[in-house]
Amino acid sequence: MQFKTSLLAVCTGSLITGLSTIAIAQQPPMENLQSSAPNNWGKWGEEDQVGALNYLGQTEVRNGIDTIQSGKTFTLQIPITSGVGPVFPGRIPTQHFMATDAGIYMAGKAEPAPGGMKYSDDVAFMYLQGTSHVDSLAHAWYGDQIYGGKSESTTVDGHTHASVAEIGKKGIAGRAVLLDVGRHMGSDDLHRLATNTCINLDDLKATAETQGTTINKRDILVIRTGSIARFWEEEPDEEWNAMNEPGLCHSNELLNWLDEMETPMIATDNIAVEKVVQEIDGETYIIPLHGALMRDMGVVLSEIWWLDDLAADSAEDGQYSFMLVAAPLKMEQGTGAPVNPMAIK
Repeated sequence: MQFKTSLLAVCTGSLITGLSTIAIAQQPPMENLQSSAPNNWGKWGEEDQVGALNYLGQTEVRNGIDTIQSGKTFTLQIPITSGVGPVFPGRIPTQHFMATDAGIYMAGKAEPAPGGMKYSDDVAFMYLQGTSHVDSLAHAWYGDQIYGGKSESTTVDGHTHASVAEIGKKGIAGRAVLLDVGRHMGSDDLHRLATNTCINLDDLKATAETQGTTINKRDILVIRTGSIARFWEEEPDEEWNAMNEPGLCHSNELLNWLDEMETPMIATDNIAVEKVVQEIDGETYIIPLHGALMRDMGVVLSEIWWLDDLAADSAEDGQYSFMLVAAPLKMEQGTGAPVNPMAIK
């Protein structure tokens, strides 16, 4: 894939203002929305910090290994490019700088090391969720409690409970299934969903049926919308915007199914897994599934994956299940961290 090198401003003041206005103007109670939905607090002990990843044990790893047929591999992280990258409003793209390079020698400011060796060094400023990343279970919450019923105060100056480092230590390995909803429901030759498309449980099941894919208990769900590619296109079919990306939509039916399937993790090629702004029973919600899945159920979310190459290969050979191996950086007390997942077919 090819990526533009020019800076694209994605966190404009209008986007930030719009998000804040919606959040302030509409404050429906998540507690009421979630009153009859699944809750896994205490299921793996009062001090659990990795939630539904506990479903991934040795048996699940072996199930993943059993999917390997050809040995083909796909890395699923987007490139980290200085000044360019799809980010959620309020964040800025990664800034990459050379601290040392050939220029310092060419300018006579430094000499090669004894024996003649020279070196380069660099530094980056980045939001830890400014590229393909894994969210900690404490990344998003409602009320005054995070995952497991711990106080929201545990997030102050760093997460002392359920930080992303705990997921990094656990690691992610198991059988995954690609649900190419973009190919199944998309109307164009790019096989992608239109902006603002809501993905529901029936869409996921229909996609799996069309692909001939069986979703097993404890499978990692990898959902392709096709949306993220719009960010780099010079002339996209529709302009990319974090606030109108297609994504999953909240329903108790979906939550109960994920709970019954013991789904450990959901990964997507959009910026929030879900549709950012959702209308539920006449009320406006911002990322309600984050509260439902992460805070209440302990399902790990991972976002901004590059899935087009994997999807094209799966469409060609008909294999949509694979071994997935991933681990976010062990950022102590972090709310999220970059990840470069690997799919092995």
